[in-house]
Amino acid sequence: MKQPLLYLIPILLFACGKSNNQDEKRLTNTIGAEVKMAISGSDTLNIKKEEIEPDSLKSIQMFRVFSESYSPTRKPNSGVATLPETPDTVLQALEVMKKSEPKEFEKYLTLIFIKLYSAHLECCHQSYEIRKLPLGNLDKNREPLIYEFNILANKYIEGNPIEFISSSIGYDYVKSNPHLLGFEPIKKHIEIIEQVHKKIEQGM
Repeated sequence: MKQPLLYLIPILLFACGKSNNQDEKRLTNTIGAEVKMAISGSDTLNIKKEEIEPDSLKSIQMFRVFSESYSPTRKPNSGVATLPETPDTVLQALEVMKKSEPKEFEKYLTLIFIKLYSAHLECCHQSYEIRKLPLGNLDKNREPLIYEFNILANKYIEGNPIEFISSSIGYDYVKSNPHLLGFEPIKKHIEIIEQVHKKIEQGM
């Protein structure tokens, strides 16, 4: 009766040996699924949003997936692109990542705003107001991504009314912080922006 257990031992040892190599892949896949579920509001994975407690590594992965997955519309006559909705899980990840990995946070938050501006230029050759309700001062609860980026860019004084926040705010920040061009996704969109700038100058 004990013999079957002997056959299980090498199987278990082999499985344990593989598990460490697969941990990071599992984490990335799980986080990607959680972000997609949070964005869509889907319950199909049976994961409740409020049960996700992001630690530092998970937060970096989650906010990275959120930033990289953001794909604003670039087609004319398809409406003006807007910033993505931010589920509670993403906001939790943002807060943890901001404290634990500020350089990574800077890159991935800036990427969102660079994508938005490049989409506006490709679509319509101009920038747009990026707030949904462009009245008064910045509200962290109403516009969390803009609020956080303004802290990063230190452009507007908190509490003061703001007439207009251009989608070029991300581009302006990168021009003042050229180290961000070392991050390939940002560099790619900066090149798109500057190509469109040239076309506009040439009247094309």
